Order: sequence, then structure tokens, then C-alpha cells
Amino acid sequence: MLSMKHITKKFGKLTVLDDMSLDVHEHEIVVLCGPSGGGKSTLLRTVNGLEKINGGEIHYRGELVTSKNIKKVRSHIGMVFQSFNLFDNLTVKDNLIIAPTKLQKKSKEEASKKAQEYLDSFGIGDKMDSYPHQLSGGQKQRVAIVRSMMMEPDLMLFDEPTSALDPEMIKEVLDSIRRLAKMGMTMIIVTHEIGFAREVASRMLFLEKAKIRVDAPTEEFFTSVEDERLQQFLSVILKH
Repeated sequence: MLSMKHITKKFGKLTVLDDMSLDVHEHEIVVLCGPSGGGKSTLLRTVNGLEKINGGEIHYRGELVTSKNIKKVRSHIGMVFQSFNLFDNLTVKDNLIIAPTKLQKKSKEEASKKAQEYLDSFGIGDKMDSYPHQLSGGQKQRVAIVRSMMMEPDLMLFDEPTSALDPEMIKEVLDSIRRLAKMGMTMIIVTHEIGFAREVASRMLFLEKAKIRVDAPTEEFFTSVEDERLQQFLSVILKH
């Protein structure tokens, strides 16, 4: 589905992605982990053109991604950020139907029906008429996930979706991502929730210093990869 070849990204003189390559197949759940500053979020943001690459190529479903077709590519990719990016002056319903009605030309009735179905399935069906300020952080993040789902994406990108949440709200967001996994959604997830990653990921990548140090099937990643830096990282993070 997604093929990234020799991706390089620089911010001034700082190289954040150094000759990175990554392939993601349909229905795969790929988790990116590693210390801060390793390039995880930047790599994720290059997938849908939020960060322009300085070198390399990105192919989506066999088509080279360029500035000319990036809008079309983005229409197939959902993204959920650390901050929820909801419109505070709109109700949950209006936040959810704005993109399908404007971009996909769906009727308000059709979009509203779909929004209600998704909210019901994510356990917040009673929040259609609420405003973002009336929601908890976990509820806002679930609305943000539903908003991405409204565009019927083939691929979902999650950039540390629980890092801004209180511990008790993290579970409800992770449960929502588990639900997407059961639906067969292809996902790339940046997260520090390593227990959750081990449970849902089909592959794990360890990024450090602008490089992919380890790319392995999940169980192998945790049990048999002999990489000293990865072992140090896991020993620290699994204690928390």
C-alpha cells in the first residue's frame, strides 16, 4: 500500500530522517517507537505531505506521490494528532460532517447518519450535539478518530494519540484503536504505550538518530532481536 524509499528530511542543517525506507502492506499495523528526536513523528508526517521530504520517493498504491497528486493521496489517509484539532465553535456533529459534505459532496443527512453510527460504536453516541469544551480529553480524541473515519480512509496515521491524556482516559482511546484493528484498518502508530503496541502491532520499528535501527515482526522485536540500544530502551520503558 505504501512504499517509502530512501527518505531524507532536514530542518536546516539537522538531518531528522537519514535514508529511511519503509513498506507498509494492507491490513498491517506498524508501530514506531524509540527515544524522542529519533524521527518518528516526522516520518509519519511525510506520509501525507505535512512535511516535505528533501530526498527519496514515496509511492501510495503504486503511484509516486507528488505535489500535484498529494490532495488525492491525502483523501485516502486519516491522521490523528496528539492535540485533537477539533473546531471549538462547532458541535461534534458539525465537526464530523464538515469534510464529507464539503469534500465528498455527501448530503448532511447521509453524513449525520454515518457520524451517529461511528459515535455509537466508539461509545460516545450521546455526544452528537456537544461542543468540544464539554468533552473529556479521551472523548475528544475518540471524536478525532471518528472524524478521520468519516472520510473512509485506507490508511490511518496516529501520532502519539494518548500523550496528552490523563492515564484513565488512555484506555478508552486505545480501545478505539483496537476496534479499528479488528476492522482490518491499515495503521502506522507512533506511541510510547509499549504494552498496547505489543498487543496490536504486526510489526515494530525502533527509530533512533534519524535511522530505523530495527524493523521486525512484533514478537521477534520483543524476544529475539539482538540490538543493544533496543534492549536498553525496552528495559527502561517496560519498567514504567
